Amino acid sequence: MTQVSVVMPVFNDVGHLPSAVERVLGQRDVEVQLVLVDDGSSDGSRSAVSAAAERDERVTALLLPDNRGVAEARRRGVEAATGEWIWFVDSDDHWPQDAAASLLRTALDAQEGGRPVDVVVADALLVPAAGAPRTIPAPRLPVQNASTAVELLLRGAITGHLWNKLFRRELLLGVDFPRARVQSDLALVANALTAAGSIAFCGRTVYEYRKRTGSIITSRHRRAESLAVVDATVLDAASRAGIAATAPAVTYFRLRYIALSGVKDALSGAYDEAESRALVAAARRRIGLRGLRVLAQRRDKRVVLAALAYAPRPLQLRLLGPR
Repeated sequence: MTQVSVVMPVFNDVGHLPSAVERVLGQRDVEVQLVLVDDGSSDGSRSAVSAAAERDERVTALLLPDNRGVAEARRRGVEAATGEWIWFVDSDDHWPQDAAASLLRTALDAQEGGRPVDVVVADALLVPAAGAPRTIPAPRLPVQNASTAVELLLRGAITGHLWNKLFRRELLLGVDFPRARVQSDLALVANALTAAGSIAFCGRTVYEYRKRTGSIITSRHRRAESLAVVDATVLDAASRAGIAATAPAVTYFRLRYIALSGVKDALSGAYDEAESRALVAAARRRIGLRGLRVLAQRRDKRVVLAALAYAPRPLQLRLLGPR
């Protein structure tokens, strides 16, 4: 019986795919299904996905006819899954052999304590292309309700990553998968936490996120539209969780993820000068003196980035412009 369905979107990553499939199927002490969703690849990934399904009955292959984006690929993967629980992974990352079992054990232990959970949040490791890895810790808390979990997300104590979380499949079938080119993970996490009955926390490292040059996170793209989608989704999630749009946690979230990301995006070189100036101006309006005070009071180093929104444009471009 399948306990955990691992959903892995694939797009032009044939080089990492074989080892990723092996690491999922090698998970210990848990019955897994691997759902590979090829999102219109053109590099041989589609053939590799099909071949993996032919070799092992635990693998389900979905071949989308064209590139529809990672959010749609994940949604289709959840629909095709047979397990009670869903774990999302990316083909170019790493995870220990006991990752799925650790996540599932946390969910089952919480249920035995009389608190059925819909989401488990665990530790992860961020491995940059250069520099030392750093831990992404889950909160060390007992089982929480949706309202508290959403506030933890707004404050950054729960991150917007998907891969360090286990979701009940039934929960995901009832939530929207926002289509944003960047940070769609964050939008989906917000929707899932809002709809969850209870959320549990696992103090084990279940994932190593490998940040690579050329990924969507590090490459140059126009992100303004995606940031607007994420902003609207998270504001709606907060409202449904009973958190007012004027709450300090909401203000802090919009500073960190929307306004400051907007400044960096505006100066990334993806826009012409008029568009760039307009986006920086919009970010300044969003930050305001209140935002600067919030960051300063929290001793958040992002206050430097916020202040750059008010600096002369030559300095902005020198410090944050395209590399």
